Amino acid sequence: MHAIRNLSLITVCLLLTASTALAQPQSGDAPPPGAPASPPTEALAPFAPFLGLYTFSGDWEGKPYRGTLEIKPAVKGWYVEWVINVHHVREADGPLDRQLRMLTTWDRFAEQYRIWRFETNNPVPMGGGTARFEGDTFIMEWRGPAPDGTMGTFRNRVLMNGPDEIEIVSEGEKDGGAVEQIGVATGQRRM
Repeated sequence: MHAIRNLSLITVCLLLTASTALAQPQSGDAPPPGAPASPPTEALAPFAPFLGLYTFSGDWEGKPYRGTLEIKPAVKGWYVEWVINVHHVREADGPLDRQLRMLTTWDRFAEQYRIWRFETNNPVPMGGGTARFEGDTFIMEWRGPAPDGTMGTFRNRVLMNGPDEIEIVSEGEKDGGAVEQIGVATGQRRM
């Protein structure tokens, strides 16, 4: 009885081992790795004047805030990361600990800049956006619904007012409507 049970167990083990061995790729079956692509260094070069750490303040829909803005290369030079940390709003409103991160890169296939937003807030159904330079101004845009549900475009216009001062103007534009300014923020370079 034990011999039959042991023989059955050995048979099951052999079948499992055989199927696992057959599932492994044979040499020559796996595609060879392609040549690694290099980061879009040339396309990201226009961001050089923006890079740095800033003391940052502004207003969002009439509510003042203070914090920091850091713009730096990320992911081994493939992206530019924008990190806004908001620490204070009006003294009466108390402290605030909020962060907004954005990643920008050059999409070689679409031949345009792409940008993604991540924030400590309820998810906003904007998804990825696109961006472009118009002269010295970097413009980020996302399509999505406004707070009232109307589709439109959310936009940030980023420019340097001098070698050590950055300005970001945030705008909303409902489809078929006028451009409305949502907020303005400025930063003084710390590093």
